[in-house]
Amino acid sequence: MLPLALNVAMDSILKARYDKYRVEGAFPPEAQELANEGVGVFSDLKALNEWRSNLNALKVENEDAGYVLVGKIDDVLVEADGSLVPADYKSSGNAPGEDKQKYYRDQLSAYGFMFYKHGHDVSNRAYLLHYFVKDRNDPSLDVKFDTYVDLVQIDIPGLERKLGDMVVLLNGPYPGHNPECQKCSYYDGRKAVALDG
Repeated sequence: MLPLALNVAMDSILKARYDKYRVEGAFPPEAQELANEGVGVFSDLKALNEWRSNLNALKVENEDAGYVLVGKIDDVLVEADGSLVPADYKSSGNAPGEDKQKYYRDQLSAYGFMFYKHGHDVSNRAYLLHYFVKDRNDPSLDVKFDTYVDLVQIDIPGLERKLGDMVVLLNGPYPGHNPECQKCSYYDGRKAVALDG
């Protein structure tokens, strides 16, 4: 459980760091490229803190489709036209892989979808703000972090369709094994190892 606790601690540190600069209308130096990409600081700290702390603040419930979507966001940026740009902090001992954003595209799209359903204009982009250990081989106690700002294109209509598809799948009969599914193959491989070991 330690990695989760570390990520939660890092999220708290990063929120405080970004908020310190937020009151000045700026980004921390390591995230200055966000301003160069045309996004600005979201200044409504009261609203942001509500979205950060209250799981139901952005709740979307669709009784017809049969789902409830909730979540707490790390940060929000803003386009020049006022559209909201979801942002999420990611901390790790490793630099992010080139394909890492594929694991978080739906999460960021879900934040955008929830904002949209609550009457906000939403950008078609979001950001992952990566913080990772700079040198894992440095034996000193002075841990230094490096950063990477990762642009992610989000698809709000696609996310809404995906939610509907998920409900249909979960309420339908068991679809069986799909040999094309990477997760199915992964779990099948784990079962084979467990039976052999």
